[in-house]
Amino acid sequence: MKVDDSFLNIARNQVDKNRSQDLQKEKAATDFEEIFAKHLVNELTKDSFKMSDKGGMMGQSNNMYRSFITDALASELAAQRKLGMADLVSRYWDHSSASTKK
Repeated sequence: MKVDDSFLNIARNQVDKNRSQDLQKEKAATDFEEIFAKHLVNELTKDSFKMSDKGGMMGQSNNMYRSFITDALASELAAQRKLGMADLVSRYWDHSSASTKK
């Protein structure tokens, strides 16, 4: 009976390890989508927040406001996976791991 218990422990540890790896991959894919979204939103809004007072107080607050809006929008896009980059990365990893197991 001792062998059965140790086999179950090994199996549980392997399942836990696989879940942990899957969660890490999902987080990395979502982080990648967020970085991509930040660059995309930054480019799309670069002319939308221009003001004539670049060196003054209004220009600095405008840059801070733009940064906040860009980060918030990018985070929301990544969390909802609206751009599809996280799904693309996840499918690539699934395909790569399936081909190495053959």
